[in-house]
Amino acid sequence: MKNIILLFVLTLLSCNTKKNDDLIREKESIIIIQTLIEEKGLEMVSDFRTEKELPICLNLKKVIVKTKCFEETKANDKITVIKFPEKSFTNQAEVCIEKIYKSRPINNSFFLKNDSLNIVNQNETFKAFKIPKSITQKFKTVELTKSLKITEKYIQFSIPIFSKDNTKAYLEFDHYSDNENSYGRSIYLEKVNGKWKIKYIERNWAI
Repeated sequence: MKNIILLFVLTLLSCNTKKNDDLIREKESIIIIQTLIEEKGLEMVSDFRTEKELPICLNLKKVIVKTKCFEETKANDKITVIKFPEKSFTNQAEVCIEKIYKSRPINNSFFLKNDSLNIVNQNETFKAFKIPKSITQKFKTVELTKSLKITEKYIQFSIPIFSKDNTKAYLEFDHYSDNENSYGRSIYLEKVNGKWKIKYIERNWAI
């Protein structure tokens, strides 16, 4: 009987911890996006060819962390064609844990080893997330509706992925303008003295 009660208490504590983490990360995600918009907004929304302002998509894309990106393949394995992800406001992307765990330009480990399991577990949280309009008042915005599922030109952030202690974060930024000028960036941030600071921005993809 005592074992059952103990198990129940541990389960309850685990659920409460997870719920608290989700609430903290939801709040910090908004602050991170707000920081990026305030510091890099004008640069991010600019269509360099036309010099017009692109709208910010309020729907954040979900990035799934993959743990088996560099497995050895058998010699007789068939070659598979990897399709470019379909562009949509609810786009889902993938990233290798090796990329967010250690970014070469930073020259050292950004996330710690004990962050790994927590990072992977975040695949199951925040399936969908929207930017509050209150932090994008100075910019044009666009979002998923029944009548609008996609537009040709826009920028989009991903849902941030956090370290175990919620002091480091990784997210992606996509800039969809003309096909030949579209690109994506990976952004690394760290919370220093209570404020989020951009540590590094690196190329993720380009057309």
